[in-house]
Amino acid sequence: MTHAAALEKITAWLVQLYGPRLQSLVVYGSAAGGNHTHGPHSDLNLLAVLDTLDAATLDLGAPAIAWWRKQGHPAPVMLSRDEQNDSADIFPIEYLDIQAHHRVLAGTDLFAQVPRFPELHRIHVEHDLRSQLLRLRGAYMSHSADAKRLQALLLDSVSTFLTLFRHALAAFGEPLVVDKERVLAAAAVRFRFSPAPFEAILAARRDSAKLAGGKLDALRALFAEYLAAITAVERALEQNS
Repeated sequence: MTHAAALEKITAWLVQLYGPRLQSLVVYGSAAGGNHTHGPHSDLNLLAVLDTLDAATLDLGAPAIAWWRKQGHPAPVMLSRDEQNDSADIFPIEYLDIQAHHRVLAGTDLFAQVPRFPELHRIHVEHDLRSQLLRLRGAYMSHSADAKRLQALLLDSVSTFLTLFRHALAAFGEPLVVDKERVLAAAAVRFRFSPAPFEAILAARRDSAKLAGGKLDALRALFAEYLAAITAVERALEQNS
């Protein structure tokens, strides 16, 4: 099923189930503007805002969400209206991303204007980048002798780090952009690292090709460059705090 057809079906299903209780349903991220690709590394991010949320409300939508998950997409984020009002300072990274690139599928646009908290945003970016860096190191130590698992680690983690690079740039006062290639180019200049390992990983994701020919030594060398770049960004954020 195409992404457009999947979005049309889940939207109609949730509107039917919840009626006016569904105050807003948005798709956010690159897919909001049609800038996405199909394949194992492609998904659609949805956020639903309802008047209230309790177990019965979740049960009501469960069949639709189960179908959505079977299509290979992450479960929608579900918020009550009160939570949506009060979460901009708790999720400053996510709210800036949604505000920058979203499309309303049903209800009203509750994300056109959201409060901004620059200092909280910077702290969250620094925390998340360091946390992900620690996880990456630990995962590498478990997978460094297995070419297939090391390749999966690189392919699966790159989007997370490019999202954090986008927000690291924003913490330095640069415009928030969504396109991964533009983020990478700007981050490589600002934080002085080679974009080559990220370019190779993005190309492999896009073409569903083997990364570094699937060779362990080449993958380990690629990881070394990748890790050094991420560390450079994390250090720059720490020094700017």
